[in-house]
Amino acid sequence: MSGTSYLAVSQWFTAAEQPPHLVAINPWEGVSDVYRDLVMRGGMPDTGFAQQLQDGSFFGRNRKEDILSEVEAYPLMTDLWEQKVPDFDRITVPAYVVASYSNTLHTAGTFRAWRRIASDEKWLRVHNGQEWPDYYDEANVDDLRRFFDHFLKGVDNGWETTRTVRYSILDLEGGDEVAVAADSFPPAGSTSTRYFLDARTRSLSTSVPETAAEASYAVDGNPAAVSFLTRFDEETVLVGYPKAHLFVEARDADDMDLFVLVQKLDRWGTPLQAFTVPNQSAIAHDLTDHGATILRYKGSDGRLRVSARHLDESLTTDDVPAHTFDRVEKLAPGEVAEIEIDLFPVGLRFHAGEQLRFVVSSRNLLGTLMPAIREYVGANTGTHVVHTGGDHASYLQLPVRARA
Repeated sequence: MSGTSYLAVSQWFTAAEQPPHLVAINPWEGVSDVYRDLVMRGGMPDTGFAQQLQDGSFFGRNRKEDILSEVEAYPLMTDLWEQKVPDFDRITVPAYVVASYSNTLHTAGTFRAWRRIASDEKWLRVHNGQEWPDYYDEANVDDLRRFFDHFLKGVDNGWETTRTVRYSILDLEGGDEVAVAADSFPPAGSTSTRYFLDARTRSLSTSVPETAAEASYAVDGNPAAVSFLTRFDEETVLVGYPKAHLFVEARDADDMDLFVLVQKLDRWGTPLQAFTVPNQSAIAHDLTDHGATILRYKGSDGRLRVSARHLDESLTTDDVPAHTFDRVEKLAPGEVAEIEIDLFPVGLRFHAGEQLRFVVSSRNLLGTLMPAIREYVGANTGTHVVHTGGDHASYLQLPVRARA
């Protein structure tokens, strides 16, 4: 089996059934958890794309399944949603998994499945574009043919010597590095490094600020966000899984919908972005200025409804927090909540003098994944407060690759 998007999703579920005639799979970007990836990312009912699918193609015009009604009736993780997660432990056939950093629908699910499937023979390639042009690229077709020829036909073509991981490093100014070979993702040379937020200076530093401070914004204000900067004095490469560990407070509210973003800035502070598709026309610019996130990469983002902050201890790692989404824990007045937010994996190069900006907001910072989709608006009121330093040392954890 081979295919992108829904044709990748179907492979996770089919392989978990272990049909005897299935020899190998090639999931080329696709969600692996309908709840967490498609309709309730971060515990928020962001159903714009699901509505487009339901009204159009994916669920069929006869609406064989009314997933929008299911979200409304079952907002927490229940058996209904558990049945929409494949049994990764039963996926044992050889798998050639293809992923990207930039698909805000597919990225998390593809990397999750890669980590969790039980196949002894599994490969990961992380490309630097959008899945459709990548799938039909001649060199990639030949690469996939080698994989299938080896396992379906027994061709002795050296596929077994292919490195387990081949990842990309984005530059966003041209000169991306692709097919970087490694034995794991993150590669062995990446170290999770904490960059602590300092609300006094709005900076990020590897040292904990001694003085406690607060950064806040009114959720209906402009800007409804606070950000923190760090400048790299030497070339720095991030490869792996970022996460945010924050101490937050809601004033005049009992919950918070938080959106976070890691951006690359040039040495003068200008945000850097890159199209993931060959079409870079005027219309493509219009579509992607806000929204159409799978067509233009703007950074690594994450989100969390704070009342859904409870972690799944069986799945959470130091690099990738996983939430149960099975309970609601509202905030008491004055309560400072300690939360973790997973961000999309990155492969990103910073040249000497370039900067990283970390943004916390009450609004969706990137917009929808495709045009003409209803955009989710955070369920927020009052004021959001981010606590830093002292006993509330909020930090952004980044996967810093050792210099060669």
